[in-house]
Amino acid sequence: MRWLIHFIVRFRTAVSLFLTVSASLWMIGSGESRRCDIARALTISIFYPFEYTVSQTTRIRNIFAENRRLREQVTALSIEMAGYREQAAENRRLRKMLDLRDSTSFELVPSRVIARDLSYNFRSVVVNAGSGRGIRKYMPVMNTDGVVGKVVLALPNISLVQLLRDPSNRTGVMVRRSRALGVLETEEGDYFFIRFPPHEDIAEGDTVLTSGLGGVYPRGLLVGTIVGMEDDADPLFRKGWIKTAADFHHLEELFIIRLSPEWAAFREAIDSLGPIQ
Repeated sequence: MRWLIHFIVRFRTAVSLFLTVSASLWMIGSGESRRCDIARALTISIFYPFEYTVSQTTRIRNIFAENRRLREQVTALSIEMAGYREQAAENRRLRKMLDLRDSTSFELVPSRVIARDLSYNFRSVVVNAGSGRGIRKYMPVMNTDGVVGKVVLALPNISLVQLLRDPSNRTGVMVRRSRALGVLETEEGDYFFIRFPPHEDIAEGDTVLTSGLGGVYPRGLLVGTIVGMEDDADPLFRKGWIKTAADFHHLEELFIIRLSPEWAAFREAIDSLGPIQ
């Protein structure tokens, strides 16, 4: 049976011609009633299946084309919906930024994160605001959640921001409830803590703010919350673990705080001292 199908497929033109000539001679040599019967038989047995096959093939082709068109339409709509969702999320963030800007007495310069270092524990980001917009070195940086870091390099159109998660970026802080002072530290940028004398009234859930000491961060900016206490290796101190308010893994829009004249003068006075021998 296979060889017959192979033969018909290979010599399909000759086979079609042979069948057509044979059917024509058969009809010519038959009577009128016989020719009608033959025509009906040919229509039912040959032409109708052929026409049905052609119509079904066309229908299937149209179905595939429609499916392809619908898939393309669904993809386009998905991309459009993703764009709308991103715009909605950005609008929510911008509204929070506007609310913060209206509720603070500081002069805030909005900026967007355009790059960050590629290390696992990245410690800095680049923002699209620089000296051309009045940005200077040591200006504090925050977002709608809390303190993020400080400017360490200002170019005309961009600035480099050193994040709090940089171990070398130690920040003076205080506990809002007890007013206890300390220094925010970190181990490789993953865990933040403050060392306090044992007698200080510190507890889990206390809010931690910038203390205003050090000449960089003004007093009262939100840093985070104490989430745990433990004894330090040094018996003179206890360690309070901090959960920072800012999520350093999802930084997008930031505010750079333009320092007031007294802060600017203090910074310039510190810089004028030069390196301490």
